[in-house]
Amino acid sequence: MKAIAGGVRLARLIRQRVRDAYHVSDYSVLAVGVIGTFGHPLYWVWWTFIDSQPNESALMRLIGSLACLLLLLRRFWPASLKRFLPWYYFGTVAYTLPFFFTYYLLSGHYSMLWSMAELGMVFFLIAIFPSYIALSVNLAVGIGLAIVCVALVDPSALQVDSHLLLYVYLPVFAFGICAGTTFSHSNMKGITAQAKSEALRALAGTIAHEMRNPLSQLRYVLDRIDDGLGGMDAARDTPAQISGHMASLSQHLAHGQIAIDRGLRIIAMTLDEVSAKPLRADKVSYLSAAATTRKALDEYGFNDAKERNRVSLVVIEDFIFGVDETVYLFTLFNLIRNALHHMGARPSARLTITVDLHAVTVHDTGPGIAPETMAHLFAPFRSHGNAAGTGLGLAYCQRAMRSFGGAITCQSEVDKFTQFTLSFPPVSESKVADQRRQVLARAAEFFAGKRVLIVDDDASQRARAALAFTGVHALVSEADSGEAAIAMLQESPAIDLVLMDINMPGIDGYTATEAIRAGGHETNANVPIVAWSVEPPGVAAMLARNAGMDEMISKSSSAIEFLTSLQTIMESGARNSKRARFDGFAGRLIVLADDDTYSRLIAKSYLERCGAEVLEAENGQQVLDLLKDGRRVDAVVVDLNMPGMGGLETARLIRAMDGPHAKLPIVALTGQSDVDALRASLAAGMNEVMVKPVRVGALYASLSRQFAHVRGPGERTSANPAPQARMQPQASNVADTPVVPAAKVADEDLLDAMQLDELASLGLLDPSFLKGIAQIRALIDEIGVHARAQDGRALHHAMHILLGVSGNIGAKALHAFARRLYPELQGGGLPTGTGWLEALTELGIRSADALQSYFVVVTGFGDSRRTFVDD
Repeated sequence: MKAIAGGVRLARLIRQRVRDAYHVSDYSVLAVGVIGTFGHPLYWVWWTFIDSQPNESALMRLIGSLACLLLLLRRFWPASLKRFLPWYYFGTVAYTLPFFFTYYLLSGHYSMLWSMAELGMVFFLIAIFPSYIALSVNLAVGIGLAIVCVALVDPSALQVDSHLLLYVYLPVFAFGICAGTTFSHSNMKGITAQAKSEALRALAGTIAHEMRNPLSQLRYVLDRIDDGLGGMDAARDTPAQISGHMASLSQHLAHGQIAIDRGLRIIAMTLDEVSAKPLRADKVSYLSAAATTRKALDEYGFNDAKERNRVSLVVIEDFIFGVDETVYLFTLFNLIRNALHHMGARPSARLTITVDLHAVTVHDTGPGIAPETMAHLFAPFRSHGNAAGTGLGLAYCQRAMRSFGGAITCQSEVDKFTQFTLSFPPVSESKVADQRRQVLARAAEFFAGKRVLIVDDDASQRARAALAFTGVHALVSEADSGEAAIAMLQESPAIDLVLMDINMPGIDGYTATEAIRAGGHETNANVPIVAWSVEPPGVAAMLARNAGMDEMISKSSSAIEFLTSLQTIMESGARNSKRARFDGFAGRLIVLADDDTYSRLIAKSYLERCGAEVLEAENGQQVLDLLKDGRRVDAVVVDLNMPGMGGLETARLIRAMDGPHAKLPIVALTGQSDVDALRASLAAGMNEVMVKPVRVGALYASLSRQFAHVRGPGERTSANPAPQARMQPQASNVADTPVVPAAKVADEDLLDAMQLDELASLGLLDPSFLKGIAQIRALIDEIGVHARAQDGRALHHAMHILLGVSGNIGAKALHAFARRLYPELQGGGLPTGTGWLEALTELGIRSADALQSYFVVVTGFGDSRRTFVDD
């Protein structure tokens, strides 16, 4: 048995050395192919017609030449045969060198010519095979076969003079072999040492370059922060200027964080690759390919929004793959970084990442890769077209994919495209189930007995989270609002974790966290707080950390991802110490009146993020009641058209009041942009008039202008600021332009991209956005009911609400069409045209569907991702 085991080990060793011999140098394979292909026919011609030699065989020369020619054509071999190339190379060398030369030596009866040739062959063979094992096996095979063939053809040729063999051939060949192998070994050690030296120099250059870039960016960031701090003067600057300074500083800090993260990732990857650090199979998790790829795009440090917009993700069919998430993210970061670098000189080039069954492709329309570089594309310390590159990125990608049991391949055409395909093996359901059980077991051990507070106004979301936590034996408490959470934390014993929804009526998650961190109860003031939201991580994550939250996770994650993420956050011990907030309107109390709930929500969210306290009202009478409460109000933002008391009458009554309220800044919101509406608003005492949909930036600027007339919060000048006799310009103001009939509106013209981008930047692509879509659908149905009932007054009110919702949510075409119809409804009448209801209904349905699709694409909250219900 030992002999068999030893034989198996020896066979494996020989097989490995044969493969190594083929891969040691592509130039050696090329040299054998060229010399054999052209050398055999040339020598046959020379020794047949010029210097005739006995025993010259045209057939043997032809076989050797054709065998070497196939080596030259190896790149055209079928993929199924390429795995045999190392053995074919080994056999071709054995035939053309030891076999061929020994056969001619024996059949030529040890002539001086072939004796010298045999010695030269040995030196040539030593140069080809640095490995003693490969050299010995090749010599033994070639010489042994030559002896057998000569014995079959001419047995008398094997007879040799013993004296000549012992005292001439044996010493000469022994010396040649020993001397050749000694020098070959010495040369290989020198080459290896040189390669290591070059690798270390390349590594040093790589680390120096990768550290220089983020450090340069950090220096720039620090310089800009220094400039910003030096230019700030709290006594001189207006609130708007101070807010602008703070926003700029926050942006610079975000860029600095991206630079640090990028540098650390590249350094970690470089050191892992150089040290050949094994990629551990026990860290493999079974994840959604679409969700993990989307996470890579969310976490990649794009230089700016323009660069991010050049990259798109397409999910054809999601699948489960087994990967180390961090390694997979590194792999995609490398491919994205390489593609963006090469796309730099081509502004029109785009990068598309596609998730399909068992494969992720990274396709860019950049300059492509030259064919001569494709053979070395995945070799370490080779950088193609990027002098500052590491030369390790693609080598790392290849090693990572092999560790997953998959593969990475590349296709490219110069000046057309480059496409990398990451192929993954199928994952059985049993493996996923086994890992799920293991994760839940670890989570149960970790969360058992821990106290968790779930804060969310949505009872179904609380139930889902509670189900996940009770499954791992955690002690769960629930709060349906920010106020309730603050009260419970002040009264409860120590809580181990707070899961906080961001968007809630009343006190939202941001404000609740700030109140908790303020220290109403020392026991829970520093409790870990994790934001839980459907919003994309960009702006929302930054606001969450600024409010004092420790991390943010998605509501759309599966139960396994949910528990694993929370466990990782709690085990890491990394806590957020930021307590900053955007406070351009800090100390301001603003009354916001609008009968459209969604429009109020947008304006309120923005004003509160700027530090203001907002009191809400649905009509003019509620505004007056709030002013009579005795609180010191700084401004009123009021819609002109509200049920009951409208904005014009409200403004007149405010101006008629006694005391400081009579001089309050009043900003009007209206869906009408005609001159009569402007004159009526200014005559009623409004300071400024803004046409819906109102850009929050314009609202901020309007209020800042009014606050500029105020010496301090609640302390006003003696004269009432002069009304602004102008409409605020709005990007989506289409009242003065021809309205395209609803049936002819193209799909790309349905939505207002600027408005949607603004909503995304405010973190308002959340459940309230979905409620706005549902409200549009309900209003379309309601308008149809009132129109068929000839109820002009009810129709006017529903159309007014639709104007506000469609404008604020970004349904540009629907808003324009409704605005065209609205003037005819003001007197309680009906539109005079025919087909308006059908056109409005069609446009409303198309707009709602387009908004729904936009929400799924931007937030990634779609059908391809598993939720708690699925688990």
